[in-house]
Amino acid sequence: MVFIGTIPRRSVNLPPGSLWALISSTLSGSLVQGPAIEALYRKFEKYLGSGLDHELHVIGAETGRSAFELALRSLDLPEGCEIVFPTFTFPVMPMVAKLLGYRPVFCDVDPQTFNSGPEQIEPLLNERTGAILATHLFGRPCPIREITALADRHGVKLVEDCAHALGVRVDGRSVGTFGDIGMFSFAEGKNMPCMGGGALAIRSDEDYARAQALIAEAETPAPAKMRKLGTSVWIHWLVTRPLIFGLTAYQILRQKQRKGEALMDSAVGNQLLAKYEKSDPRIRRFANLQARIGLKQLDRIDAFNAGAKRNAEILTEAMGEVPHVQAPPMDGEHIYVYYPLRVDPEKRDDLRHYLLREGVDTKTTDMSACSVLDAFREGYEAAGQTTESHILEICVYPVLSARQMRRVGLAIRTWALRQGTPKALDPGARDPQSETAATTTSSKPPVSERRQGA
Repeated sequence: MVFIGTIPRRSVNLPPGSLWALISSTLSGSLVQGPAIEALYRKFEKYLGSGLDHELHVIGAETGRSAFELALRSLDLPEGCEIVFPTFTFPVMPMVAKLLGYRPVFCDVDPQTFNSGPEQIEPLLNERTGAILATHLFGRPCPIREITALADRHGVKLVEDCAHALGVRVDGRSVGTFGDIGMFSFAEGKNMPCMGGGALAIRSDEDYARAQALIAEAETPAPAKMRKLGTSVWIHWLVTRPLIFGLTAYQILRQKQRKGEALMDSAVGNQLLAKYEKSDPRIRRFANLQARIGLKQLDRIDAFNAGAKRNAEILTEAMGEVPHVQAPPMDGEHIYVYYPLRVDPEKRDDLRHYLLREGVDTKTTDMSACSVLDAFREGYEAAGQTTESHILEICVYPVLSARQMRRVGLAIRTWALRQGTPKALDPGARDPQSETAATTTSSKPPVSERRQGA
């Protein structure tokens, strides 16, 4: 039975003392309310605001999605205005905007970085634009200085989606501090889990006052719900320790693989949005338990990010240049919250199954080409690139050793060199699953050209 040296698709990052924080908060009745909340806000303000020439305000919400709704409502945007999103993103984000009465419009992304820049965003700006969402995907910062200048030039609000990028700095300045509001997620799959939760870094006093008023009217999470969530996240932390993973979840995955069953993937795309619409989304308050974990996490997040980056570099070096796969480009600012390996879409599942047999679990991405999803197709223009069929995410968190990273890299290299001569891997190729939804785009010029001619 294989279990020694197995590698999970994702390793939950919790600090020492998390279980005791859960137990003691339960016993003292401070799961939901307590002094840790304000303490975390002040500590997070200091962490993000180092070196800034302006004051920063931090406020939290129960989840990252709840925090994003709070951000949009705090900006006091014109009713029904357009918000520019990168087409390749977590689809709940534009759905939140749509449910609030705004109109998401989608710009292309750079096929190498998966982020959007001014060249993709500017053609979509017009008198109806209320805000731009600048997303730092997979832990790689987008060209935020240039996007900030673009937003200022056009007089539109700028929200930074830093759900994958807590701890990223651009020229020494934290992402999330360039725009009007920076949004962070503390969900279990991110680099700083806090038993769930999300937070906003708000620049202006007026936006912060609106956020405070909204939170004052928001519901407080039920203690039983917070206790259940905290327990679930801690169990997931335990199960994603490599040795425990090998004895438990890995064995289940191998059984499913042998039977030809799905590999316990989460809902994505249309299925995810259908589930979200039934989930009663609303703004709820940040909890004291989440803040207690967050205070511990802020003391170690930079070291954690450095470890993930080091492992990503080891993996990339061990894999080398081989056919059918491309490592994410290396640069000094990418912290590798996720390591998105680009694979020939016709061979991605074969590589995934090969690695699982070798003891390495991997994950397809939760991101989607949103402009071709059912919720946004009617009345929306499809953006150019769709990329999810290329991506295989590999865990590089520092709970894994350098030896394990080299083993993963060599396994990928071995698989790739056994394959036939590859077709050219087009970084802008479409997701075959999205072709049906996007048939009209093949006979039209790119979105940017259509917008300019409108």
